[in-house]
Formats: sequence, C-alpha cells, structure tokens
Amino acid sequence: MNDYPERVTLYEDGVYRWCYVMDMWRNRYMIRLVWKIIVPLLGIPLLLIGVMGLKNAAYLMQQGIAAEKLMFYMRGDMIALYVVGGILAGILLLTEIIYAICALAMHGQWRIRFEMDDSAVALVRNPGTMETLNTLGAVAGILGVIAGKPGEALRVGGTLAMANNTGTSRFESTRRVKRIRKYDVLDLREWFGMNQIYVPREDYEYVRDFILARVSEKARMRSQKEIE
Repeated sequence: MNDYPERVTLYEDGVYRWCYVMDMWRNRYMIRLVWKIIVPLLGIPLLLIGVMGLKNAAYLMQQGIAAEKLMFYMRGDMIALYVVGGILAGILLLTEIIYAICALAMHGQWRIRFEMDDSAVALVRNPGTMETLNTLGAVAGILGVIAGKPGEALRVGGTLAMANNTGTSRFESTRRVKRIRKYDVLDLREWFGMNQIYVPREDYEYVRDFILARVSEKARMRSQKEIE
C-alpha cells in the first residue's frame, strides 16, 4: 500500500492506517530529542568544570590572592571551561545546520506512515525519505562519538537513523506513553527503545485512548501527565 490517508482510518483487515505530514520547521520534537541526548554528554562535564573552578577560586581567595591575579592562577580551569563549552556550542549548532539541510532536502515536510492494531503500533518504511534521515542519524551518531560517549552515540544516531524504518512498539512491552499534544506525538517508551507516534490533531485523543487502553496498568499510571 503506497498511499495512506491523512486521518486515522480503520481498514477491513482490522488495521488502522494513517499518514502524518510533519512540518519540520514547526514540529521540532525529533531535534529536541537529539538535543536532550547531546546536551548532557558535555553539559554535565561543563557543569563539573565550572563547580571545580569556583572551588579553586574560593580557595585562592582564602589564600590572599588578589582578584586581579586570580585569572592568571585559574587559566587552566578557564581554558577547560572554554574548550568544553565551545565544543558543546559547536555540536549543537552543527546539529541544527544538519537538521535544516535535511528539512530543505525534504521540502520542509516529512510524511510518516503508521499502522496500528490491538497489539502494536508501527512506523512504516518510506524509501523516499529514508536516505535523508539515515544521513542525519549517522552524523548525529558521529557527534556523540566526538563527545566521548560512543554508547550514547548509538542512541543519538538511532533516534533519527531508525526513525523512518519499520519500528514496532508492542503494547505489552510499553512501559510509558509520553503524551506531548503540542507536537502531536505519543512517545512510547520501552526498556531499550522508544518510538514516536505522530497523530493528526483531530485523531490524537482517539489514538491516545486506544493505546492507553491496551498497555499495562503500570504503564498507564506512568502515563497520566499530558504536556499541552
């Protein structure tokens, strides 16, 4: 089946199918996920360097070092702070540039197709956009390696590189459904993965309730909060 309807539609085989047309300039949930992974990679070390710098400054001041000479004695701390901060800013800027290039290549629209039945919901492969998103995911993964976290790099790259491949979330394995109405997304979280389900705004409540009715009671309890 090549064409999916833009509204959630129940077919004769008992499967719901729909296509979500994402405005990549307005709906930035995917790039926000990448940011949430990248920022802690260098943000936490940056914070630690800053705390250590403040402790060293306090110690030097207690030793009677004049304020005008303080920067001279702390040049090592400041260099580390500037280097790590610069790398973090550069990676975030590069990620934005890569995302913008992908959005331009896709004319600002990402058509995402889904199928859902009583047991699972799945992204459906779209060969037309897979290559572009795989490129973005691969570059994001490289950025994670540069940041010194190869394990996290797999998550960074996987978020985008696998986003347009067939990815199935079984309701019985779902631990939490993160509900972000602002971005028309239901983010299904499992132990070792996540799956972003985008739903047309008119059908958001129906799909949300359909999924919540089929996940475990514990998953429903973890999924009560909805972000508008």
